[in-house]
Amino acid sequence: MDIHISTHAAARLHALLAAETDGDQLAVRVVPLTSGCNTPSFALELTDILPEYIVTKAHGVSFTAPLSEVAWLTGIVINWDASRDKFSVFHPNPPHSSNCTLPNEGENLS
Repeated sequence: MDIHISTHAAARLHALLAAETDGDQLAVRVVPLTSGCNTPSFALELTDILPEYIVTKAHGVSFTAPLSEVAWLTGIVINWDASRDKFSVFHPNPPHSSNCTLPNEGENLS
């Protein structure tokens, strides 16, 4: 997994992990919420590091994910907007999903 995370986002995630009583045993999981024809969206969660999940670090933050989600996470970008008190998570080049079928050329869409 190649995760791009801003310094501010890493600091915020470090703080969230440190606030947990077992934070040293947790990692951040980026959860893909939508795919296919939609613009993918993602959620962040603090989770236990499961033995079957892979683990990587970015700016000192541990991230974990099942192997089946690695393609969705490679290249992901995580930022922190302090003024809105929110993370933004996006993929500039999400993997193509074959579940998206485009209408035939010339087909009437009305």
